[in-house]
Amino acid sequence: MKLRYIVTILLASIIGFYACESMDDNFKQYLGEYNYSGRIDSLRVYPGYERVVLAWDNPIDQKSQKIKIVYGPDSTEVIYDTLVDSVSIDGLQAGTGYEFTVYSLDAKGNISVPTSVTAFPISQSFVETLTAPSLVVETQGQDQVITLLGLSNVMMRFSGVINYSVTGPGGFTADGVIDVTDEVIKTNPTTGAIEHVTLNELTMPVADLGLGVNLLPPGPYTFSYTASVWPIMGNLTSIDEIELERVINMEVQPIIINVTVLGGQTSDQYNTTGGEGVDKVTDGNHNSKYLTGNRQTWIKFITNEPQIVKRYTLVSGNDAPERDPKDWNLEASTDGENWVILDERRNMAFGGRNAESRFDVNNDTMYQYYRLNILNNNGSNLFQLSEWTLYGLKLE
Repeated sequence: MKLRYIVTILLASIIGFYACESMDDNFKQYLGEYNYSGRIDSLRVYPGYERVVLAWDNPIDQKSQKIKIVYGPDSTEVIYDTLVDSVSIDGLQAGTGYEFTVYSLDAKGNISVPTSVTAFPISQSFVETLTAPSLVVETQGQDQVITLLGLSNVMMRFSGVINYSVTGPGGFTADGVIDVTDEVIKTNPTTGAIEHVTLNELTMPVADLGLGVNLLPPGPYTFSYTASVWPIMGNLTSIDEIELERVINMEVQPIIINVTVLGGQTSDQYNTTGGEGVDKVTDGNHNSKYLTGNRQTWIKFITNEPQIVKRYTLVSGNDAPERDPKDWNLEASTDGENWVILDERRNMAFGGRNAESRFDVNNDTMYQYYRLNILNNNGSNLFQLSEWTLYGLKLE
């Protein structure tokens, strides 16, 4: 019994010795290993003008201390002494893609597993393919407006700012800024997120541009301006704004407005009143008319303010074409006493009932008194006319 006990102890000692020796050998084979820095995650790229911005999520291990970036055909290396999580790589002038590989480093300079991405910076050659928006001055209703067309397209997005200068007739000069960034960069009221709105064209009244005038007088003008845009490379919008320059020469046309609706006094040779009195000829209603019992008459309109009339229209009556005017003169005066003939018409005919005819006038003088002097109609003893409307230059 005692012998068996001694043998058991000896066997246990031998097994324990070899087990410890085996564990020691197993430990020795791992003595040369080292835990290197962790790999960066979620590498992102944002193109800019001749640069890119890289951003990522750093590892949370205790060994990572630095960041190393390798890029370009010559394998340019940049090392950052802290765990930065975004950098701008500048001086990328080639209009081709760059591969960027990002590592983390430990204190001994050991690198992590790499993470790579390909990026396309906005090059000067790409910018030169972009076309600045066009500009026109036009009339909308009775307003003069400036319209910018082609602000955004598949290659760029308007960022909201136009810097401009204008020169025009009579030594006119002005400059200013159109800033509509609040229309292209908005904050979502629910989430608070910044949202970008693509603006393709923009129309603004001249009176709102701060030029010192409510409208641009007719004549030749030169518009010099720069538009700020974000270039678009592929499906990525640049983080940098680029200014596109353009010079446009144009002839600004006069704005012709209805001066009759601005107010005035209407009268005729016979002081015709009633349901078809002379006031019906300037009421703006084609379905009412002026009717007088004479083949010849004159109709006078005194404007509230002097006007430069460039056009007028006549609207025929609703019936009896023989009552229509056939021969007439359009006359003007500055004092109501001395009249000049602005336009003469003979043997005229209308295209039907309540038909409008337009007549242009070569006039650059401001008058307050205008008279339609009817010399003859088409044979009736009565004269009728539905409307007589004066059109002139829009003034300040």
